[in-house]
Amino acid sequence: MNQELLRELTEDILSLYFEKALLKTILFYRLSFREVVNRKLQRMTNEVQKFLDKLGPDFQPLKKQVEKYFDSHSRITPEGTLQVFKCPWVAPLNFGVIIFSPANNDFIDNYKKRTNKTIPGFYSDILRQLNGCFIYGFSLFGLPKSFYANNLLDRSVLQQYDLGTANMHWIHDYKSSKNAFYFGGRTYSYDENIGYFLENNKIFALRENGKIISEWTSLVDFLNDEIDLAEKMMLDKKPL
Repeated sequence: MNQELLRELTEDILSLYFEKALLKTILFYRLSFREVVNRKLQRMTNEVQKFLDKLGPDFQPLKKQVEKYFDSHSRITPEGTLQVFKCPWVAPLNFGVIIFSPANNDFIDNYKKRTNKTIPGFYSDILRQLNGCFIYGFSLFGLPKSFYANNLLDRSVLQQYDLGTANMHWIHDYKSSKNAFYFGGRTYSYDENIGYFLENNKIFALRENGKIISEWTSLVDFLNDEIDLAEKMMLDKKPL
């Protein structure tokens, strides 16, 4: 066998050896990466489930949205906020479902000191399970932790809409009863949001002109109806 043929044969053998070694390396890291992703997703699934398990049965409509749209981007932030269903067509860091961790009693007491108003027991009970939320165009107001714990509004992280500001200022955008408690809202049209008000153990959906478009005596029925409408509006805007 001449030297040139021997050299070519050696190169072919070495090339085949390194190709196999490279393939094994690629497959190893691909499987390892997949395993890491799967473990991370499972861990996040467990954390989200624990978060949802703390919510009472009246919040089943919220749980339904989380379970329906849970994806690999879903997470619980260091502040304890649940974020599910990334919606980059709205904004690069937008999530369709955002639920804030429960408020403590100090926040609720601080609200009264700041506003000279009392949060109705019905809504205080809600705050002790979730401190506000955003679900597409639907929102429940809450007590931002940085504001009610440290007297400063931290704009470096996403905060819920403030109940205090709502009942001291935003409420004047609606022709509502002076005894009504303003606790949330939903996109109604391109240029109008409806407000959610609580009075005499009833929930009212109110337009700015004072027209009542819906009312409920049950929290779960309210959440089911309004979140369903918010989801339909979101899907209408979602790119195909």
